[in-house]
Amino acid sequence: MELIKIYHGGVISARELYQYLELNKAHWKRWYTKNITQNPYAIENEDWEGFAIMVNNNKTMDFAITLGFAKKLAMLTRSKKGEEIRDYFIKCEETLQVLKQENKRFEAFLKLETTKERLHQNILNLGGTQIHYIQIDTAGSKILFNGEVIHDEELGLLALKGRDFATELTNDILKEGKHLLNDVEEINKEQHRTIRQVIIDNTKRKPEDLPRGERIKKLGK
Repeated sequence: MELIKIYHGGVISARELYQYLELNKAHWKRWYTKNITQNPYAIENEDWEGFAIMVNNNKTMDFAITLGFAKKLAMLTRSKKGEEIRDYFIKCEETLQVLKQENKRFEAFLKLETTKERLHQNILNLGGTQIHYIQIDTAGSKILFNGEVIHDEELGLLALKGRDFATELTNDILKEGKHLLNDVEEINKEQHRTIRQVIIDNTKRKPEDLPRGERIKKLGK
């Protein structure tokens, strides 16, 4: 249930919060002056940003405030409404964090797809076929995950970036124009082997043990 509207960028209207808290409407200016514009712990353009609005043909102010700042303002009321909206904001923050993470993951997946397409084209330029590309790409992936077959759509953010970097390294080597089609699979495997070790050294986890997620193609629909 949406208790109060959250606008693009994860901000809310201070005036809508004020009304939800059922504070005295006649004291709106006094409230925002004390709690927002003259609050020594609130930073303009970081916690809040003011803008003029018209209400009943009268000009007044409203403020776009962050969820974190909104939680603090809600708790200042020391009321049941304040506690209720604070808990709601906490849940909203958690949801927004998950969405941001999934958006980053989806972007990483699209970046990998673009890098893989360049590998595909490089293989075709060397006289290879679609079958060669699938074989070479799959061989690299299996090296990264120690022989385990994991579809790219299921990979978490770090694993996606690892796959992308390894494939990008292969493309960079092929750009030199010194290699034959028969060399490409071993080159790609070696790059994935290198990235596998980088992940292990820096995370103390094997790539195949990294968290996975919902299949990306579903997220992209």
